[in-house]
Amino acid sequence: MDLLKSIQVFEQVAKQQSFSRAAEALNLVPSAVSRQINELEKWLDVRLINRTTRSLSLTEDGKTYLLKLSDIREQVTQLRHPKNYQHEIKGLIKLTAPIMIGQYMLPSALAEFKSLHPDVDLSIALMNRKIELVEEGIDLAIRVGHLSDSTMVARNMGKMEFKTVASPAYLAKHGTPNTLKDLKNFNCLINTVVANAKRWSYTLDGKNTIVKVSGSLEVNDSQSLKAFALASQGIAQLPNFYVNQALESGELVEVLSEYAPSPLPINLLYPSQRLLSPTVKALVDYLVNHLSQYKSNW
Repeated sequence: MDLLKSIQVFEQVAKQQSFSRAAEALNLVPSAVSRQINELEKWLDVRLINRTTRSLSLTEDGKTYLLKLSDIREQVTQLRHPKNYQHEIKGLIKLTAPIMIGQYMLPSALAEFKSLHPDVDLSIALMNRKIELVEEGIDLAIRVGHLSDSTMVARNMGKMEFKTVASPAYLAKHGTPNTLKDLKNFNCLINTVVANAKRWSYTLDGKNTIVKVSGSLEVNDSQSLKAFALASQGIAQLPNFYVNQALESGELVEVLSEYAPSPLPINLLYPSQRLLSPTVKALVDYLVNHLSQYKSNW
């Protein structure tokens, strides 16, 4: 068995989630892909992939071995081409991020990175669901919130701060909340992108406090939520960078500022057991340094 070839085939199957697509990417016939996977499973004495007639997925062992085997292949590549490999910044990087981060921060940063490294191809998936990096072939992920996955390396890029806002017209008509308990008397605009969307976080007496809210309008997009707040439809809780300009112009007014919501960390993640290629490492270092300029506005 050609171990390195089998590892390469396994990586493609995991990435493509299909034997036939992996075969096409590797310029092989599907039977050859299947044979390589069977030989690798036999050699490791573990099942790597659950197969059905309609789909396939990595087993828990498969997820673990994908990281280990990818690391082995990466190290062998470096041994074969040590000088060229260390300085070569080229190839495809797959990156995922929440929609609000992607829309606000990433375009200018990634455009500049591309101008510095024109041989790098970027595939960017903006989505609000949490995805499995290994199973879906993602190199890097930007995530907002406290982390619980110990299999990932996290590089902190700052914290996202929030403000509670409403339009002057809405407050003139309905009054202004002065305490957290007052929120129950107001129409709160619900951002369904956020986990526990109807439970808003605040700081009270130095401690994190959760307030249950409700309202007649729910939306899964932060920009739309801001638009509804500007249209005097209710009170919204949004990241600073979405509302700072509207607050400066007077289109929105901050309320309950003395109970400022607890900020959430923003992290750049990659699998802990994966050896970063020079290309991916270059993007990680660049983003961590470049996006620090936004920290004062988060």
